[in-house]
Amino acid sequence: MAEILYGFDPLCGWCYGIVPAIRRVARDHPGLPIRVVMAGLVSGERIGPYRAMEGYIRSASERLRAVTGRAPSGAFFDLIRRDDVRGDSGPPCIAIAHVAGHAPDRAVEFAHAVIEAHFEQGADLNRPETYAPLLKAAGVEAPLPALDDRALAESVWEAGRRIGIRSFPTLAVVRNGRARVLPAEYDPARLSALVGQATA
Repeated sequence: MAEILYGFDPLCGWCYGIVPAIRRVARDHPGLPIRVVMAGLVSGERIGPYRAMEGYIRSASERLRAVTGRAPSGAFFDLIRRDDVRGDSGPPCIAIAHVAGHAPDRAVEFAHAVIEAHFEQGADLNRPETYAPLLKAAGVEAPLPALDDRALAESVWEAGRRIGIRSFPTLAVVRNGRARVLPAEYDPARLSALVGQATA
């Protein structure tokens, strides 16, 4: 049976941009599992004040909007300019892995809810209370583990790093133990067609 490996990071603007296309794939191919795999885009020495990334994010946002029609909101930029906000993939990746462990069929949409809360509403993904309404919507009642647990974050990223995920988003169709990496495609209809061809 085929599945899609979805290399994803909740602090990745291009992952935000591809959300509509992934939703189209899920709708068009309901029997095809999509598995979120994370590898820690902002980890190790990259963790630090989010405001330090503002210049890069603003310049990348122009290209992101041109390609995907999506870009970070004003609320997002208001958030990252705050002195107390850290850029760190660990907390949201831990939260997504938590949902994947309790409700695997809802993990992809939960990941999308997290990234949209961040880039659209300016939600601080370091704060546990950010996730309360998202967990409720996903129907997951189990309490979150400690979001600042570095060892836990590293364990979440281990699988993605082991299979070589280094860029985000990465999509691969796995069939009979063999992976076929798909080209980056942000148009929903075209990505769905690519997936259909790869799984035919």
